Amino acid sequence: MDPIWLGVFAVAALLVLLALGIHVGLSLAVVGFAGFLAITGSFKTALGILTTTPYATIAVFALTVVPLFVLMGLLALHSGMGEAVYTAAYRWVGRIPGGLGIATMMGNTGFGAVCGSSVVAATVFTKLSVPEMRRYGYDVRFACGITASGGIIAMLIPPSIYAVLAGIITEQPIGMLLMAGIGPGLLVALLFSIGIFAMVKVRPSLAPAVTERATWGERISSLKATWAVLLLALMVVGGIYLGVFTPTEGGATGALGALLIALFTRRLNRKVLKDSLMQTVRIVCMIKLIIIGATIFSRFLAVSGVTQGFVQAVRDSGVPPLAMLVLFIVMYLILGCFLDGISIMFLTLPVIFPIMVAMGFHPIWFLTVAMVSIELGLLTPPLGLNVYAVKAAVGDVVSMEGIFQGVFPFFVIGLVVLVILIAFPWVVTFLPNTMLRPS
Repeated sequence: MDPIWLGVFAVAALLVLLALGIHVGLSLAVVGFAGFLAITGSFKTALGILTTTPYATIAVFALTVVPLFVLMGLLALHSGMGEAVYTAAYRWVGRIPGGLGIATMMGNTGFGAVCGSSVVAATVFTKLSVPEMRRYGYDVRFACGITASGGIIAMLIPPSIYAVLAGIITEQPIGMLLMAGIGPGLLVALLFSIGIFAMVKVRPSLAPAVTERATWGERISSLKATWAVLLLALMVVGGIYLGVFTPTEGGATGALGALLIALFTRRLNRKVLKDSLMQTVRIVCMIKLIIIGATIFSRFLAVSGVTQGFVQAVRDSGVPPLAMLVLFIVMYLILGCFLDGISIMFLTLPVIFPIMVAMGFHPIWFLTVAMVSIELGLLTPPLGLNVYAVKAAVGDVVSMEGIFQGVFPFFVIGLVVLVILIAFPWVVTFLPNTMLRPS
């Protein structure tokens, strides 16, 4: 069989395995191994790929930042930092129309500076803000839509696991990718907050007014409670931006800082530390299994000629660069219906990134736009990881369909964010272009 056709059949087989619910990392590895076996006709050669790739893929120094950022986020979670920033935001904006929802978006922005996972952020603020919004009579679908959508901000604001992995896949500076997420993250928070205000103005039944008024003393006191978040964010984000240390050193600094803060605030005990470490191991093992499987599969595609054929077909198509960008964004939104974000990046970026750079797009800008697109895809049915996280946290008070209904307006606003990023690339590139490099 022609290797290119073999590659096409392998992609179809991968989709079948994923539809059957087999873990994406295992599916990628199995299909890649079978593909090598079919092309070479040698079990020994195919087995050699399977035995050497895992170590060669994982033994990368840049990957050490992943468990550090994950541990930092989990320790920040157990230290009550999410609760602190939400309470502060609630004290300041709670009385304006949709104030509790806007406070949730502000809380996600602050918590995002110490947590690089949209799923974790969505879970945390579902537990924090949804009961409060329900107490004040908010529509439960609207409330859950706010928390599911707000998780996007945490994945854009550094430290972002997506930015780290995108930098590793494409060999772009991780520090610049981390800084590139700040502008889009703040833009998402701003437009989502404006959207909440507008929706409540049009339909007041979504969110009845909060009559309680916080005193200035309570407001100032709530800001003081956010010292840990501010300190940790300045240490990590500020240190990377000013060139004090590399992203890996920043991850180590952040993890140590979160540990010391948890000890200082007396939120850390043996059980919390054990749970944080075990969750870190589980998350990192899941990520690395996907990385190994995607590497085996992408190498098979390269050998089969599918990758080169696709790249050449795109270059010869004559499609304008902007139209090609829009097509790839639509592809990311569709893939988000079926796959998690990390799998999407490892499957697509090795092929798509060189094409977009060759078409003249700024590499850091394109990767950031891709990450925003992937995050929006995680709000779409039937998979919608953020929606599933909210459903698991909120229980039976609302159906899955109800949460998707609540998310839809924010998905539309997210598309507006993408249009703005395309029209004004400096929103992404300004901070990376001004940051200092470690000496």
